[in-house]
Amino acid sequence: MVKDVLELRGLQKKIGLKQILKDVSFQSSTGDLVAITGVNGAGKTTLFRILAGLMPKSGGQALWNGENLELNHCRVGFIAHRPMLYGSLSVQENLAFFGQLYETGSPERVQELLELVGLWLYRLEPASVLSRGMQQRLALARALVGNPSLILYDEPFTSLDLGGRDILRQVFAEYRPRTIQLVISHELEHFQDLAYKEIRLEEGRAVQGGNGRG
Repeated sequence: MVKDVLELRGLQKKIGLKQILKDVSFQSSTGDLVAITGVNGAGKTTLFRILAGLMPKSGGQALWNGENLELNHCRVGFIAHRPMLYGSLSVQENLAFFGQLYETGSPERVQELLELVGLWLYRLEPASVLSRGMQQRLALARALVGNPSLILYDEPFTSLDLGGRDILRQVFAEYRPRTIQLVISHELEHFQDLAYKEIRLEEGRAVQGGNGRG
């Protein structure tokens, strides 16, 4: 199996007078589960927004298989702080809508993912009436519906109950063979029994963490 490679070389981001990212450099390939850690304000979410194409970088390079990372080169699944759902649409309609954007929103695919995240019984409910944890589960399904090669999880365990956390760890394992997964988290205990690497952001730079396994 040919592996995809994500490589960051001296990635920088400056907003106004503040240099948020100074020199972020690391490399990951298909099969990697990477915990991105660091204190509040270290630039973790900024890094993810750049990789997701939601924010331009100020310098350096983000490469996908040796070419500039573009969304037409790599399908990116992104779970952000906010669920980013359409509250007036049903659970099923939300997922079908996002699937249509990638031409992967078949009824069978929608059902498969809603069953995976435990929301199939709630498929006709408006997303606005879901609890925060259930919205987070739907956001997880939305991130997967496009068959991504790169998945970015920004504090994905937030608001999830024990069952939701187990589902998320299941997704980590099931999608590992075919994706690169980067996870912002302050709770590395959730990675127990999973082989992972840790990359810590310190003063705008990437530092290899010491807590990862594998």
